[in-house]
Amino acid sequence: MAGKGSSSKDVLAAFQKSLGASVGSYGGSLVDAARLPTGVFAFDLATGGGFPRGKAAMIYGPESSGKTNLVLRLIAMHQALFPDLTCCFMDIEASFDPAWAQQMGVDTEKLIVLQPSYAEQCVDMVESFLYAEDCGLVVVDSLAAMVTTNEGESSAEKAVVGGASNPVGKMVRKSTLALAEAGKAGRRPTLLYVNQIRHKIGVMFGDPETMPGGNAPKFQVSLLVRLYGKNKTDPKVSKTMPVLKEVSFILKKWKVPVLANTGRFEMAMIPHDELAIGECDDFGTVSQYLKDFGQFGKAAPPKKGWTVLEEEYPTLQAFRDRLYGDKAFGREVRQALIARALAEGLNVGEEA
Repeated sequence: MAGKGSSSKDVLAAFQKSLGASVGSYGGSLVDAARLPTGVFAFDLATGGGFPRGKAAMIYGPESSGKTNLVLRLIAMHQALFPDLTCCFMDIEASFDPAWAQQMGVDTEKLIVLQPSYAEQCVDMVESFLYAEDCGLVVVDSLAAMVTTNEGESSAEKAVVGGASNPVGKMVRKSTLALAEAGKAGRRPTLLYVNQIRHKIGVMFGDPETMPGGNAPKFQVSLLVRLYGKNKTDPKVSKTMPVLKEVSFILKKWKVPVLANTGRFEMAMIPHDELAIGECDDFGTVSQYLKDFGQFGKAAPPKKGWTVLEEEYPTLQAFRDRLYGDKAFGREVRQALIARALAEGLNVGEEA
């Protein structure tokens, strides 16, 4: 260890020598917070690219607000972007449906689904997978459904003080260490909590909402998202099924650059208008940002058609078909728009 009178640089070098180079460095040499996109352009645009990779995040909201659907879209995108990494889904609610996940784009053959009986088992599983060398994403769905061993084996008449907050707090501490150690090893696994809401009894002033599992996860996460959802019908498409899930979101907390703290999107629940299940009609938003950046417009005379991203298209429909049909091209266009918006410091506001 460096002696008295040493400079900060000498002290850092001493600790790097004794504890390893990964123990610390100047902040400018640290890896920037990359993102995991969900494929939902409005959400990815508002959050500056999606969920922070290599960190913890949480989404919460009432029933049928689109929480699990957004998670499944995230898993599908992670599998497409990082085919060599494994995603793990902690199905604490025992509600995972492989058929629905497949329609959302998830390759269920490559997804590890675990159903721990007790909260303590879930804590150990989360920690172990975060240390696994090929693990890229761990989802806990949901914190509200966790049951401790004491509660599960006791009579329903017996009050359990603290409930799931004790194992959840332990999971926060263990996962924080696991994520830090993974970062030092050059890996960037991501942890995503899903939670529900409850209402405090007798609250007359202030926010009556609370979340099961205690407050510890809210301090750990780099992105905290509140979802609101409702079904939208269209008799022209289906007289019995909701066609779209309209989801509004509010970013309650962020430790990463974002472009808006609110937004909304409409996710297809049944195939229609060239949209598959889980996709959103974001053509208007994409086109508007391309126009704002000077990369979308009518072709210069005497040519006819449209010029988009320096490529010529005979009709707007031709560009739309490629945007939705060529998945790799669509991801590239959307991510490029988000990167430019971040670089120019745009405030996307309600347009997201």
